[in-house]
Amino acid sequence: LPPAVFPLSCAVQNYSWGKLGLESEVAKLLASSDPLVQIQPDQPYAELWMGTHPRGDAIIRDNRIPQKTLGQWIADNPACLGAKVKDAFQGTLPFLFKVLSVNTALSIQAHPNKELAAKLHAQFPEHYPDANHKPEMAIALTPFEGLCGFRPVEEIVSFLQSVPELRALIGEVAAEQLERSGSDDPRGVSAALRVCFTRLMKSEKKFFVDQLNMLVKRISQEAAEGKDTSGSNGDLLLRLHSQYPGDIGCFTIYFLNLVRLEPGEAMFLGANEPHAYLQG
Repeated sequence: LPPAVFPLSCAVQNYSWGKLGLESEVAKLLASSDPLVQIQPDQPYAELWMGTHPRGDAIIRDNRIPQKTLGQWIADNPACLGAKVKDAFQGTLPFLFKVLSVNTALSIQAHPNKELAAKLHAQFPEHYPDANHKPEMAIALTPFEGLCGFRPVEEIVSFLQSVPELRALIGEVAAEQLERSGSDDPRGVSAALRVCFTRLMKSEKKFFVDQLNMLVKRISQEAAEGKDTSGSNGDLLLRLHSQYPGDIGCFTIYFLNLVRLEPGEAMFLGANEPHAYLQG
């Protein structure tokens, strides 16, 4: 019988936001599993993929096994998935297990639900190589920071009142609409929030860059004077702006929850939930 347990050589993604060289947990794992691997000190090692994704099907490192990749092995041995999973996911592995090592913030994204994912895969297979939705469970191995989901409206309103540069981008009408929306009317809140966030993300580039520069200048001055800038999320804003100067994403810290995880803690990201990993 061929062995039921076998070593895999897993795909590594060298996205620019990854930690460099052996600073990266991904690089350390790679080096520990393959002594012949040369870790480049100036190269980012962002993600280690353990699974059967078309862009990174894990390679089987065991000559006694005829299949070359994990995807091929599962296709030939679908019972390994268990009956329920095999039937529900047509004999394919329904998740991708990743290790991330985040040095600079990732872009803000939201993953489609199952229905939309299938549609996008059919229309744009080059951009959506599989038809599954992608809820995520992030488990911290080190202290970890991310943005996840919209803040309670009271917090967003508070920022609209304390960060004039943000209010200028949103516009007075949309800001007041959100301020007036009551918690007893979730649909009204949702509609007002959508208008505000859309106004932000569709701001004219020159306008938002000017407002961002004004905000960064103001917070930098306040910090230099020893003032508390936490009311404007000052530390995080300056950090993100140093990584991505002039990027509209810097303003999203006023809309999205900042989540800090300690090792062993986790957060779940459902479909359509805007999120961005920041560091860890």
